[in-house]
Amino acid sequence: MKRMPSSPPVPLVSVLMPTFKQASFLPRALESLLAQTWQDWELVVVDDGSPDDTAEVLQPFLSDPRIRFTRLDRNVGLGAALNHATELARGRYLAYLPSDDVYYPEHLETLVGVLEADAGVDLAYGGLRWGYHHYGPTLRGKVAVGREAEVLALPPEGKEQPTSGNLLALVQVMHRRSPHWPRWTERAERVSDSLEADFWRSLLEAGARFAYAGDITCEWVNHPDQRSHIIAGIPGGLSRYRAHYGIGRGEYLNFQPSRGMRVNEWERYGRFAEATRPHRPDSLKILVVGSLGFNPERLLALEERGHRLYGLWSPDPETWDATAPFPYGHIEDIPLDEHWPERVRAVQPDLIYALLNLQALPLIERVLDARLGIPLVFHFKEGPFPSDGLWPSLMRVLRESDGQIFISPENREWYRLALGGQLDESRTLILDGDLPRQDWMTDAWSPKLSHADGQIHTVCAGRPLGLEPLSALAENGIHVHFYGTHFHEWFPNWTRTGLESGFLHLHPTVEPQDWVAELSRYDAAWVQQFTSHNRGDLRRAAWDDLNLPARLSTYAAAGLPWIMRDNRHSLVAMQTLAQELGFGIFYRDFAALAAQLRDRPRLEEQTANARAARHLFAFDTHVGELLTFFRRILATQPFSATAQVALPQGDD
Repeated sequence: MKRMPSSPPVPLVSVLMPTFKQASFLPRALESLLAQTWQDWELVVVDDGSPDDTAEVLQPFLSDPRIRFTRLDRNVGLGAALNHATELARGRYLAYLPSDDVYYPEHLETLVGVLEADAGVDLAYGGLRWGYHHYGPTLRGKVAVGREAEVLALPPEGKEQPTSGNLLALVQVMHRRSPHWPRWTERAERVSDSLEADFWRSLLEAGARFAYAGDITCEWVNHPDQRSHIIAGIPGGLSRYRAHYGIGRGEYLNFQPSRGMRVNEWERYGRFAEATRPHRPDSLKILVVGSLGFNPERLLALEERGHRLYGLWSPDPETWDATAPFPYGHIEDIPLDEHWPERVRAVQPDLIYALLNLQALPLIERVLDARLGIPLVFHFKEGPFPSDGLWPSLMRVLRESDGQIFISPENREWYRLALGGQLDESRTLILDGDLPRQDWMTDAWSPKLSHADGQIHTVCAGRPLGLEPLSALAENGIHVHFYGTHFHEWFPNWTRTGLESGFLHLHPTVEPQDWVAELSRYDAAWVQQFTSHNRGDLRRAAWDDLNLPARLSTYAAAGLPWIMRDNRHSLVAMQTLAQELGFGIFYRDFAALAAQLRDRPRLEEQTANARAARHLFAFDTHVGELLTFFRRILATQPFSATAQVALPQGDD
């Protein structure tokens, strides 16, 4: 009779190692596990679809029968990888060793000792080192020991604590297995840097008891590609998260960081899920280079007219800035690796559309350096600025681009002067660089709050720059409704003072689909408040004089007049625009502002003007003009194949 091989013994401890794109960290983490004084363990490695050489790095370690390796076909996120590893684990106790972290030799033995000594303890944790400078029992210090549930319910205090309020890093924890414990939150539900904190809270709510082991036994390694940094760090945010984890078209995220811009992509962009790209024989191939600011969905208007888009994106966008991959649309992304010039040449785009902010300049220069022989149009949103050392890059891009788009006549003139007058205005266009889609400009108007209570209600959907002192606003009976949870967090002292006055009211971030219904309740809206000193000379102009902030379109969608300090003695782009369209409320002091806001007939006239002009703040309104400008630039480039394509009447 043939004897069957015996199954490996069931270990007491299952160590779970989720890993993604961290091959360089793996040997250190694995060595620290192999060096444990407690040897009755198994390691369950779940590779969450890494594109690097993770499998090759792991191969020498797989000769140890205690190490098991599973590779997922695609990246599914940390929560799902942890749930998968938990299902594969066989041990009585679960410990965690993220592939970028480190155990000290006594870590497992110390935590096993706590759980074995007291059957009433469900989760044991060792102290940890992090950032090479900090030591302690928890990420929030000694105060949390024995008060874990209480401390997890408190906001974080101090710059050295995680903004998510997390208490325990995965690496420091060991807990009992139980079919009654909750599962980890998966990416399909929510993306947040509070993943661990939420799990600890759910364990405590299920009745788990925590205990500190009394010693520093591990290390939480701090580096820029940590998941928490990618989600809520600087740089970090939604665009960086999608790019890092390769989350492509069709996957919509509920992105809820502890700090920064929050968005439920399906609620905001789900309406574009079925968008098609019609075929047109004379369509342009447009390579978008850089980043897209606040309203990336505007590019769908180009696809809807049959044009094909490709993307070469800035590698480290700001938290608020948008780069692909996007869940909607059909943009074909070109990886920014050593082969990107060859890939661009293979695509043979007709035109490069380079935009939008200061941070994109290094990438745009790389494109110029590649000498691709493709006409480049540069669309620049920024006003004058010190440029953080990028002034030579900016001047070069302005000189070498084939066409330039500026956000206002004032900006164009400022840069003409900066170039010593050497700017061919026939090759320029005036167009705000960050306009939203027409979709958000609904007719879901709401009654004014002021009609119901007779008071003045204003709104600030953005940074409250210059709204001081709040006491003066309250004295003049001006209510301010402040939107954006992340803005509340960025201005805690201002927010606290305003709440004490009784005239500040906090609201969560308003989504584009709700701009009209939510914001049209107010009388007028605050833009940046400042006093200009340029006296009509653009050489004296500062950033605020020439900036057109993104919130202008939000307010325009809701038909709101703009509130701004009276700078008619100077050249200020926002003020010029508001005067031309007839919906600016200009003031010298808050008493004069209150008087204007109480002038109901005049306010109703300004509101009507704002509603009539709001289509000017939609990208769809201008897309034909933009495409005509592209074709005009192409017609002057003899090396472009598109130069031979006639523009049919009414094409765009």
